[in-house]
Amino acid sequence: MPAVRLVDREPEVGAADLLATLVPPPRFAAARFSTYQPDLAQPSQAKAVAELTAFARRLAARPSRFRKRLPAPQGVYLDGGYGVGKTHLLASLWHEAPEPKAYSTFVELTHLVGAMGFAATAQALSSYRLV
Repeated sequence: MPAVRLVDREPEVGAADLLATLVPPPRFAAARFSTYQPDLAQPSQAKAVAELTAFARRLAARPSRFRKRLPAPQGVYLDGGYGVGKTHLLASLWHEAPEPKAYSTFVELTHLVGAMGFAATAQALSSYRLV
């Protein structure tokens, strides 16, 4: 039986398979806005929950034919130290957001660009409601 050489292999993973992996870590599978416990001494945490909940509603809103179309929500920036709940809140937002959606760290996103190329990644994510 001939030896299999790693350099002779050319594995390919399709874009759909790569994009399907962009979900919150298993540890945050049950994360929801309702399960986040803001620190009462830090009012900005409760405000972040309210802002992200409203953002999720805007993402899910479907404009009526009779109503003026509102601009799509652009984004929310979260800032805070280690352990304050940013990942929990982002996972909660992902769970609330309509499909198609992606959850990714910056490193995962750069790996996706490395695997698919920048233009293909931008094209693939351009129709997503949340990234």
